[in-house]
Amino acid sequence: MTSTSSNPPLHLNWMAHTPGLESLRVDELILPGTHNSGSDKQSPNLGVLQEFAQDVPPHEQLRHGIRVLDLRVRFYSSYPEGDARRFQVFHLTSSGRTVAVDILQRTREYFAELEQDGSKAREIVILDFHQFDKFTAQAHEELQALIYTGLGSRRLPYALRGQTLAQLWNEHPGKNVVVAYNHGSASHELWPGVKQCWPGENLFNTNTLKAFVDRIGKESKRDFELKAVQCAKYSLPFHAPTDLSNKIDEWFKSVDENSYIQNFFIINTDWSLRSNIVANCRHANQIRSALKKTDPDGRLQPSRRPISSV
Repeated sequence: MTSTSSNPPLHLNWMAHTPGLESLRVDELILPGTHNSGSDKQSPNLGVLQEFAQDVPPHEQLRHGIRVLDLRVRFYSSYPEGDARRFQVFHLTSSGRTVAVDILQRTREYFAELEQDGSKAREIVILDFHQFDKFTAQAHEELQALIYTGLGSRRLPYALRGQTLAQLWNEHPGKNVVVAYNHGSASHELWPGVKQCWPGENLFNTNTLKAFVDRIGKESKRDFELKAVQCAKYSLPFHAPTDLSNKIDEWFKSVDENSYIQNFFIINTDWSLRSNIVANCRHANQIRSALKKTDPDGRLQPSRRPISSV
């Protein structure tokens, strides 16, 4: 049954309790992501219908199992350095959410909640800084410095991209946050931006979206590349994000190794917590880890599932 926005199930630490997950690398995981993660109905500044893409703030998205945040950041030079409002999350306009507080501080708080018993969290979160508006070279330097300070030792450097979750959790406990930054950087800690696959337009019918998702599912992925399918569309007359929860549950239902979801990695959706995408990703990762263990080279080689089967 599809959950409603008022009572989505809590998935605080589903990765830690998913058997077999530790055999996969970060880029091999099947992860639930939110499209336009900072444009939620509780945002301070949103006032027009087409701005809303999620029901709850990024922090609550993490608590309910989302593991990839799609972040678009606008630079406000009118605010002085050190002012949190200098870097704000936007869609068409600013949501009023800031990188410093709503993303970095709240992410720290999420992990602090997991570690109340003194243990190290066994969860991975990807912060995909994907789009930048009104930025200068200096603004990028400043934002990256803010990210380094805001996350501290939580950052999982790109140099560790080849390690499995078991290696990360055992040899680098406390490094839980991948910072994907979709802009050139001299830092060796930042991962390249997530390759977000979208159709290049927003207004189309559900069948057109499904055909696009099918095509992405047939594509290969390079080792260590973070790749997402943008499974989202807008509807007239208000050009607002469509609630595709029923279709998301139908398309990405995880049953066995032949399930459609095995063709994907990061799945970004609107109204993400209204569907069962978290539970389906969790189950699909168990199957993927089992498939990897049976590969004679120990590498993940997911076969192309019959795309027409859904």
